[in-house]
Amino acid sequence: MVGSTNTNELLRAALNSGRTPSTGAGGKASTAASKRGSKQGTPRKMRSHTESANVSDDEFDDLESNASDDTWVVMGEDDSKVIETGDNWQDIFDEAMDALGEKRAATREKALATIVRIMSLRYLGEELSGSRITLLETLKKSAKSHKSDKESMLALLAIGQWFINFGMEESDEYAATETMLKTIVTDHKTGSVRAIALNVLGIANFISGVDFNDAVDVMRFISEKFFTSSTSAPISLLRQAFETYGFLLTVVIDGNLRLAEHAFDKVFKAHLDGLAADSVDLRVASAQNFALMHEALNKSTQDFEFDRQEELVATLQAIRQESAKRHGKRDTQAQRSAMRDVLKTIDGGEAPEMRLVLGGRSVSFDCWARIVRLHSFRACLGGGLPRHFVDNPLLQDVFEVEFDMSSDAFSRNEGRVVINPSSEIAKMRTKEMRKQRVAQNTYLQQLDYDYE
Repeated sequence: MVGSTNTNELLRAALNSGRTPSTGAGGKASTAASKRGSKQGTPRKMRSHTESANVSDDEFDDLESNASDDTWVVMGEDDSKVIETGDNWQDIFDEAMDALGEKRAATREKALATIVRIMSLRYLGEELSGSRITLLETLKKSAKSHKSDKESMLALLAIGQWFINFGMEESDEYAATETMLKTIVTDHKTGSVRAIALNVLGIANFISGVDFNDAVDVMRFISEKFFTSSTSAPISLLRQAFETYGFLLTVVIDGNLRLAEHAFDKVFKAHLDGLAADSVDLRVASAQNFALMHEALNKSTQDFEFDRQEELVATLQAIRQESAKRHGKRDTQAQRSAMRDVLKTIDGGEAPEMRLVLGGRSVSFDCWARIVRLHSFRACLGGGLPRHFVDNPLLQDVFEVEFDMSSDAFSRNEGRVVINPSSEIAKMRTKEMRKQRVAQNTYLQQLDYDYE
């Protein structure tokens, strides 16, 4: 999203605080279908055995792109940014876990930064499976600490990463964690801690909730806390409320489109109010939810329009045409490009497109549901997102992708992005390729990248 978030700042600090050993190819679990995985196909990214790169300020700036012509650069090719590989990552992880029992807050914060860094840059679903419950309980204890906001935020971020690593079949652990996260969102004195807790609540619910009804429960919670006329909360927290609502809305859309439409109708005005806010971040988050819902309904009802379509389109157009004097050049450009994409969907029925760049190659994500989901996972994983796309069966299930790496391909340093041939996106791409085979460079071609 536009502008830096506390989550991004914590990730950047954690990923750059020291050199974390990480081994080569992590063990890949069998890809069990997620109970609530997306029904939509999605392209896939490429991997370098040199591991994920340290995340610089510039790279995080690139990660904030929303527009169809923008690109997320999540893995650089600069060797100076590459984290060393090594076999002693588990020793470092264990030492960090032990340090969480120390009395000094600074010691616990440093330990949590190490845990966040390792859980981001490695898929641990198999290697630490036996100690996963102990790990979660320890992180929850740190998250509830009132002595250090930084400790709470890092612990919450690590809990989100825990669910990404271990949460596919952990509905009981989600139920036990949900109450704690909701309490922090409601009662904590610091807005940034509340915002990260809300982000993690969305991640945990998306991964470990039983079905779409669990998502509706959290969406209702968000609506009651943040989408009423009496709501008073920091902009960063309100923006997170819109983002988490949209993220979970993708679950309900897949499970029961009419229920999703009904739920969104109830918060339609709140989203219009979000567009009227001064914050560019809040406007973009609100606008993208409109696009997400419109895209889904337009698939079932041709030429769908909201009841207040004309008002919405006029508001979006006015925002897009705002002068740079109000928000500054960079924010204004981001706002214009975001509103352009939203208007293309709502007023023109066109799908967005975002490219994810890995090792100099790009992969396209060309529907709002995938883009919204990608944003949420990236917020929790930062520069470790590429590694989890390759090694973590959860992300492969959510985005319905496979990483086809035969032994021959490894020896030739080649990989191939593949997509579920039965998905709608694959069918659309096939038709388009027949028309523009020469002009279009698709993501189904052979890609070269290096291993070390």
